[in-house]
Amino acid sequence: MKKTLLVIVLTAVFSGSLFGQRNFEIVIERKLSSAACTLGYLIADKKVICHTLELPWENNTKNISCIPPGSYNGILRYDKNDGWRIQLENVPDRDGVQIHMGNYTKQIKGCVLVGMETDIENCNVRNSKLAYSKLKDAFYGTSNPNSTPDKNIIVTFK
Repeated sequence: MKKTLLVIVLTAVFSGSLFGQRNFEIVIERKLSSAACTLGYLIADKKVICHTLELPWENNTKNISCIPPGSYNGILRYDKNDGWRIQLENVPDRDGVQIHMGNYTKQIKGCVLVGMETDIENCNVRNSKLAYSKLKDAFYGTSNPNSTPDKNIIVTFK
């Protein structure tokens, strides 16, 4: 009995279920695809956070295509001007694919931009800085983090 209880407690502790979230799940729900861009929503932990802007689908060609549907692990990067971004790992035939700030497709090389509003006619997003801040807040659980939580980042494109 004691051994079974110990196994249950250790499993709960190491899975993260007793002490907070272990996975930070992002879903990019694509809603509109045209010859100029791909627009959608970013959902973090089952809450819509903002709009997304990607390049159109061009057979996963590096720097000119949106990301193939699927799930990818993410890592945090702190080495860019914005000080924080999520980079996707193991995107087929791609590297350096990130979620970051920006408003126009000319600012994308296969990445995902975030914004609070969408201009469908001109294929852009607006208020990217605010959307980016909301994404960071969702990850850290606060707007003033003092440490990085131990979370696995999973990004799914639909």
